[in-house]
Amino acid sequence: MTTAGGRRAVTSRVDADDTLRVEWPGQDDDEIVLRHVETGEERRGVDLTGLRLGIWTASHRGEPLATDDPGFSLDGLLAYAETLRTREIRAFRTTAGILALAVREVEPYVEVTGVLSDDGLIGVRGVIAYGEPIEGAARLVAVARKGPEPVSGPATFHGRRFEGSVRIAPLAEVQVRRRVFWDLHAEIAGRRLVLATRLDDITDKKGKVRFPAQYVGRVRVRPYYTESDSLAVALTSEGEST
Repeated sequence: MTTAGGRRAVTSRVDADDTLRVEWPGQDDDEIVLRHVETGEERRGVDLTGLRLGIWTASHRGEPLATDDPGFSLDGLLAYAETLRTREIRAFRTTAGILALAVREVEPYVEVTGVLSDDGLIGVRGVIAYGEPIEGAARLVAVARKGPEPVSGPATFHGRRFEGSVRIAPLAEVQVRRRVFWDLHAEIAGRRLVLATRLDDITDKKGKVRFPAQYVGRVRVRPYYTESDSLAVALTSEGEST
């Protein structure tokens, strides 16, 4: 394992213009060098435009660049996601305490910030990530992975903010198997955006995050997160578990 040495960064973040911002005591004009873990390709400087997909590690004066910053700031990540983009760059601290960058492709989606499961409704609040602001009436659409036709409810976009709800009774009324799963989307003008929570630091949401269950007759209805952190709904006949 490579151990961190040399200069230690106090904070290390990626700004919305894809510039690496590293803060440390004192002044230093030496360049930071980034190295792609898989290919060995090197890039000098803090302009991250056009970085190859994958993981990059940082060094300074020939030594791995240590950092005290875990790289997580929800406010910072939300601000970063407000920029229209096709790839995301995140700074993080490795297990060895070294600054690294993860570069991955992204598509616009709705970052879920609140979920309501009560009074016969499932309500969702969120913000658009990596896409352009939208204005106007929309729909919250539940799409069954197999079987029934989609079910939708009213929603609105106000700039980057989304809010919508869908009644659970129509989902339960078409229950023909013991268990049916519905994926949730925001839809406007025929375009569907995935609903997901991906900017926080909670791993394994499927196993950790539990929303209240509701019942329609003998059918239990419960929102949940999938393995990809997308928001979905599980409908289970009474006596079965999800």
